[in-house]
Amino acid sequence: AVVVQAGSRALLYDTGGGDPAGMNMATAVVLPYLRQQGIRELDTLIISHPDADHSAGTGSVLRSLPVRRFLYGGVLPGVASGQSCVAGMAWRWPTGQQFQLLSPADESGLSTNDSSCVLQVEVAGHRLLLAGDIERSREQALVRYWAGHLRSDWLLVAHHGSQTSSSWAWLKAVQARSAVISRAYGNRFGHPHPAVLDRLRHSGAEIYDTASGGALEFELVPGQPMKLRRYRHRLRRFWM
Repeated sequence: AVVVQAGSRALLYDTGGGDPAGMNMATAVVLPYLRQQGIRELDTLIISHPDADHSAGTGSVLRSLPVRRFLYGGVLPGVASGQSCVAGMAWRWPTGQQFQLLSPADESGLSTNDSSCVLQVEVAGHRLLLAGDIERSREQALVRYWAGHLRSDWLLVAHHGSQTSSSWAWLKAVQARSAVISRAYGNRFGHPHPAVLDRLRHSGAEIYDTASGGALEFELVPGQPMKLRRYRHRLRRFWM
């Protein structure tokens, strides 16, 4: 899950996993965080695609907060509201933050992962790229279509660092200085793949990892370097 916040406005991209009908990361982490930040409604909720590790908390969020704009990728079962992400959709907050969807286009036949909503955000002179779980063939299609527009300072690494994603062509087009891997500590999939880490290092990106750092908070202010706070550096667990 990623929260983009400016003042009282907030966008939530994915909710984390868990049980859609019970305890999930939205009820345990995301919603308490939003309340702590004083967020009483969401400007935008985006569920990148239906996989449970990205979408399990959708109902919890919709029941807990008013949502002005609800977008999702693929077919999201059990949800009657909202609309599908379509490449080219764009909007802007009054404080200057800009948002644009780069994928999917109005198309059918995509795999669940490749139906992910790919979102680019421009905030405080920084460009952020959230890639969902897109895989190598989809990355290459976006490189061919968007070309230099993909260039971003900060990248949410696709598919948690799976070997199926983060191709050389993609990393070369994005040219991110910071790459964030969202994954669980000791996850059963072995994410991130060593080959992906190697490609990220050779691309010149500085790698940040939620498994080692916990929740990561990036503060972006115009004209100033990015500030980072790692939750696990403030509250260390004995096993870490």
